[in-house]
Amino acid sequence: MLGFKKKTLEADKLTVQVHVVGSAEVFRLAEKIWTENQRTLRTDASTGKEFLHFAYASPKCVVWLQRDPGRQQIFELVVRWEKDIIHEVYVLLNTPHPDGDVTRAKQLLNSVLSTPSIILSNGNK
Repeated sequence: MLGFKKKTLEADKLTVQVHVVGSAEVFRLAEKIWTENQRTLRTDASTGKEFLHFAYASPKCVVWLQRDPGRQQIFELVVRWEKDIIHEVYVLLNTPHPDGDVTRAKQLLNSVLSTPSIILSNGNK
């Protein structure tokens, strides 16, 4: 009936890895992405967050860089890997001494800066 199937335990599983990263260098990379893509900045009506949205074809993933208006010292980087159904979430803080998974956060941000992406015109997720 309408294509509904019996619900399985696996249907509700979502792998989310959350990291807090404090680093002035990582924060500057996020600011650079934010500044260079200002023209595509969107606001989520339900949360009020400002965000940038990028989609990549290979490997297939979607990236959001977002922040709350008025909170200039925090960015959130969300990466959803299509193949593995994994979400990586990084809270990026502007701190003088590196703390957290700085290497991985730098790798992801540098990739956003250097890899051509598809930026959806309507900002859909």
